[in-house]
Formats: sequence, C-alpha cells, structure tokens
Amino acid sequence: MGKIKVITDGASSLPRFLTEKLNIGVVNIPVVCEGQEIPTDTMDEFYNVLEKGKMPKTSAPAPGDFLKKFQETLKEYDTIISIHISGKVSATYQSACLAREMLPEEDIHVIDSNNISMATGFMVLTAARKVIEGLSVEEIKEQVETLKEKVGGMVVLPTLKYLARSGRVSQIQALLGNILSIKPILIINSGEVKVIDKTRSVGGSLNRMLELARKRVGESRLQVAVIHSNAVEKANNFVERVRENLNCSDVFISEMGPGLAVHGGPTMIGLVWMKEN
Repeated sequence: MGKIKVITDGASSLPRFLTEKLNIGVVNIPVVCEGQEIPTDTMDEFYNVLEKGKMPKTSAPAPGDFLKKFQETLKEYDTIISIHISGKVSATYQSACLAREMLPEEDIHVIDSNNISMATGFMVLTAARKVIEGLSVEEIKEQVETLKEKVGGMVVLPTLKYLARSGRVSQIQALLGNILSIKPILIINSGEVKVIDKTRSVGGSLNRMLELARKRVGESRLQVAVIHSNAVEKANNFVERVRENLNCSDVFISEMGPGLAVHGGPTMIGLVWMKEN
C-alpha cells in the first residue's frame, strides 16, 4: 500500500498543533479587503481589518491552488484524501474536484464532508489518524462517511453587526437585535448554519447552548472542540463548563476560520462535537 496524505481547507478550523502533529495538508481560504489579500496563517490582521470597520470577503480557493498543493504532495505521496467543507456553503469542494480532474492519472480522492468548521475538522483528524494506523484508502473513506452523522456543533453570535455588514441580515434587523440584546444561537447541521434559538445575554446564550447540545448528544462519549473568534480567554473559561455538562473524552480549543468569523466578528464562542459511539 502506498503512502497516503490527508489534505483539507482552512475553513475546517483545525488548530495548527494538530495539523502538524498528524501531517495534514491545508489549503488556505482566500480573504480579500479592498483589493488586498489578507494573510490568514494567523488571524491577527483579519481582526484588525474588522475593527477598522472594513468588511473582508472570503472566497473558495481556486482550482489552481489545489492543483499546486496536489502536485507538491504527490512528489512524496502516492495517494491523497482531500476532505472539505460542505458544497452547500462553499465552492471549495468543487475547486478540489476540478483540480483532481486535471490529474487524471493520480490517485486523488475528494470528499464533501457535508459539514463546516471543526465538524469537518473532526472528520479530517479521524482520517489522518487512520492513515497512521495503516488503514487502506477505502477503509478510511468508509470511516469518514460514517462520521457525517456523528458530528455537529453550535455557535453563539454576540452581535448582529457583522451579519449586517456582510448582507446576511438587514441593517434594521441588526439594529433592533442589538438594542434588544438578542444573541442568536446557530446550529451547524448537515452542511448548513441555521438559527436554533435566541437569548438576551451572552452568559445566558452559553448556558442555553450547553443545554441544547446536551439534548442532542445525551450521554454519548464525545470529542469536543471549543471554537472561538479572537476570544481565547473566554474559550478557556468555557472549557470547564463543557467538561461539567458533557461526557467528554477530550476537549481542546480552536480558532474559527475566516468563513465563520467574517459573519460573526470577534468574541464568538462555539461548541463542536464528534460522537465516539
């Protein structure tokens, strides 16, 4: 069996310590503001732009970005498993498919995770760990497929301001929401993000998010990622509450990718899980 490499995109929100540890390749999500590309290896510049009142825009990586990554990878590896965020919310998966078609003789497998953020990330982590364990490509793909129904997540929006800037809600809706201190709770489900509940305070919304998560996962044993947008201290404080309320085998912190952060702005907190049983 040849050497296998797992690749994903920057929207999977994987922390760097895990991509490096598990030898996962990442194709970054392009972020542009006023014609200038913003680096996202760290998110510092991205948040600087947001704070200045500007509105960055994200787009899917071009097929050429994936082609370059695939060609570089195939110099050392025989097979690529490329796992990406849902085709329902991004053209990233399609770009990766187009790049694969440019290399018809190569062994490249492109998978639509039907998920976003760390829900995709958990599928990527599992694939990378199975490579290390020595499973075949088909065995890994089969395991990844079963995870589509075992991952999920929620995110609390502290403000509607950035959704209004991006055109996802009207300025009037955002103004009313902020006046009334409405904090929407969004659910990550089947590749889409939808409002599942609303509260009137950030503290209340975090408590409610935990309640809603508990109803969904019950006593299932979980791997959990607390995701955040430029809110490390807040995320650290939330970790202990997650451990107290959910049956966790592991909890770690990860920064949201630009695809989520551009719509919610800084100080978002989310919770993403993968069921182990």
